[in-house]
Amino acid sequence: MKILILSSQAKNAGSTLRAFYIYKFLKKAGAAVDFISPPFNSMAFMMDFFLSFFYYFFKILNRQYKVVIIIKPYPNTVIPCMLLKARGAKIIIDIDDMDHGYRKSIISDIIKFLQTILIPVADMITSHNRELIKLIIKNFPQYKNKIYFLKQSVDLSVFRHNLKKDKLLIDKYKGKKILFYMANMNIASYFEDILVALSKIMSDYILFAVGGGPLLSFYKKVAKKLNLEDKVVFLGPCDVKTAAAYLSLADLCLVYYKNLPVNKYRASMKIREYLALNKPVIANNVGEIKDFKDYIYMSGTSLASFTAEIRKRIKYLDKKHKKGYKFIYVNYNWEKEAKKFYKFIKFFLTCFYKF
Repeated sequence: MKILILSSQAKNAGSTLRAFYIYKFLKKAGAAVDFISPPFNSMAFMMDFFLSFFYYFFKILNRQYKVVIIIKPYPNTVIPCMLLKARGAKIIIDIDDMDHGYRKSIISDIIKFLQTILIPVADMITSHNRELIKLIIKNFPQYKNKIYFLKQSVDLSVFRHNLKKDKLLIDKYKGKKILFYMANMNIASYFEDILVALSKIMSDYILFAVGGGPLLSFYKKVAKKLNLEDKVVFLGPCDVKTAAAYLSLADLCLVYYKNLPVNKYRASMKIREYLALNKPVIANNVGEIKDFKDYIYMSGTSLASFTAEIRKRIKYLDKKHKKGYKFIYVNYNWEKEAKKFYKFIKFFLTCFYKF
């Protein structure tokens, strides 16, 4: 049984990292699986979507698979994969966001229209958020019994609680209170809000900001405007091992979502990775964040409440986070999750070919 995994978004997007993890751990579980990595980083005007359409089309032109897993339903992946569907492949589409909800513009309307057309191409759907699954069933009732809950999990071979710290980094930042934030710096990161919050914190700290993306230059300008140039270290895009090395030094990690409907349907990769390294985490109570309330310092939904929680926790931490990595190991472990998913895929194929 040959499986193909594609990510609709750019090389540096969080959903592409999810695609890679699914590939890595399905392969580890014994699956015959290919992953065609996106050819481009994020581009202005979503040009990476347009150009990757041709890339994927020619990459799969002479291939054949039993199962194709597409992360996010966009034309650049779904349309080329119609070739594979015509050759007998079953299509699984992973929906990991309400993508149109981040914008209020014609682009949002176009994304919603396209995904409404493309989602029904799927023979099966996966998603990582139970509220999002409810929304999918509401909008596409034909998938009521054809959705698999594929958790957003952690690569515990990289993000592990006993990760050895880099001595050079320790020496470089010795004596500093280190805050940490990691994300693809795009419209969904809300990093400007985090910078505003930090501009009101008078304590001595620095923030490691890990991640590239289309808004990175804009956020650097915001930091300068808020007089945070000496407080924020923009580390740019990092591979996961480098990101984990910086994270291992953190005294406090940050997660923040605006209290908007779209954020009800997200699953934070970073909160899981922070906890996997046994780090204290501050997050505001939006969407799934409440699922981690026993292991994090959870503020109210507002930016003011989030700011107050940072101010408080820079000065005082209890041991609330100390069992977080055990919670992640049991509940959000990619190795365990991929084994269950591979077993499901084989069952899924058996059902299709049986009938």
